[in-house]
Amino acid sequence: MQNTATLQARLDELLRIAKSNERKQDNFQQYELALLNSGSLHELFSIILDQHKERFQLTEVTLLLYDPEYELRRLVETKTGKHSWRNRLLFTETSQFISQYFSPQQKPRLVTFSAHQHTFLFPDHDQLGSVALLPLIRQNQLIGSLNLGSRNPSRFQSNIGTQFLSHLAAVVSACIENARLHEHIKLVGLRDPLTGINNRRFFDQRLQEEVSRAKRFHTPLSCLFIDLDHFKRVNDNYGHQAGDAVLKQVSELLNDRLRNTDVLARYGGEEFVILLSHTHSKDAAEIGEQIRERVDAAEFTIPSGKTIHVTLSIGLATMTKEGNIHDENALVAAADQAVYAAKLSGRNKLMQARDATD
Repeated sequence: MQNTATLQARLDELLRIAKSNERKQDNFQQYELALLNSGSLHELFSIILDQHKERFQLTEVTLLLYDPEYELRRLVETKTGKHSWRNRLLFTETSQFISQYFSPQQKPRLVTFSAHQHTFLFPDHDQLGSVALLPLIRQNQLIGSLNLGSRNPSRFQSNIGTQFLSHLAAVVSACIENARLHEHIKLVGLRDPLTGINNRRFFDQRLQEEVSRAKRFHTPLSCLFIDLDHFKRVNDNYGHQAGDAVLKQVSELLNDRLRNTDVLARYGGEEFVILLSHTHSKDAAEIGEQIRERVDAAEFTIPSGKTIHVTLSIGLATMTKEGNIHDENALVAAADQAVYAAKLSGRNKLMQARDATD
C-alpha cells in the first residue's frame, strides 16, 4: 500500500509539473504572438518592456539597443505622448558597449546581480537578486540586449532555461528589426526626397491631428505658408540643380528656427508650410519675420560655386476659439490667400490673413 501511495504521489507531482509547464508554454506562445502581431515600434516596446514584466512576474525589464545613427531614437521621438517604458529603453552608439556583457559566443548570461556591473542596464533598481542578459542578434551582428531582473536570487541561475531564453531573444531581435524597417519605410514615404523634411502627405496627416487637438483644448494654432520669390528665375538662370540646392538650404534654415512640436513640410515646388501649435498670431508673426529676415540675409551656394540671394513671402493664418477659421481646409486656405497678398504687395514680406481680407 505504501508503495502504491508513493507511486501515486509521484504521478501527481509529475502531472502537476506537466500542467505547470503547459501553462508556461501557453503563456509564452501568447506573448510570442503578441510580439509578432505588434503594429508599430511603440507597441512592440510596450509589449517587451511592460507586458513582459507583468506576464512573467519580473521585477524589471529593460532594453539596450545599438543605435549609432540615432535612427531608433528619432523614430521613438516622432510619437508624442509619454510612455511608462521610456526610461527603460536604453541606447548606445558603440557595439562594444553591449558586447562587454557577453562572452564571444554571445549566449544568454544568467548571473547574480552586481550593482557595479549592471547599474547601467537597470538604472532604477539596485537591489535585484539575479538577472538574465539576452543578446539580440540579427545577421550575426549584436544589435542590443534584453535585460530581465528579479529580486529572487535563484530566479536566474547559470545554464538553467538558456534554450528557452535564446529562443525568446531570437524572436525579440527579429521583431525589433522588422518594426524598425517598417517604421523607416513609413517615414521615407512621409519625407520629401530632395530636402529631407516632411512632405505634403505628412503635413496633411499632422494638420488634422493638430486642428483636432487645438479644438479640444481651445488652444491657438498658427499656419505659415511660405513661397520663395521669383524662384523660376533661379531655375531659368542657373539650372534646376541650382534650384534644388537653394531649396535644400532654405529648408535647413526653416528647420533650425522651429521647436520640436512645430511641423515643417515642403508643400510642393518652392512652397513650404509650417504649423505652430499653441501659438497666437502675434508670436507666429514674430517667428515668420525672423525666418524671412534670415533667408533675406543669407547667401545660397549653388553647384557652380557662385552664391545667390533669394527672398520669400509668408502668409499667416491663426485658428482660435473666437475666430472665423474652424477647420484645416480654412486654415491653409487663409494662409495661402495671405501669401498671395504678400506677393501682390511687393514680395519679401509677411502678411496675415486679416490683412489679405482687408
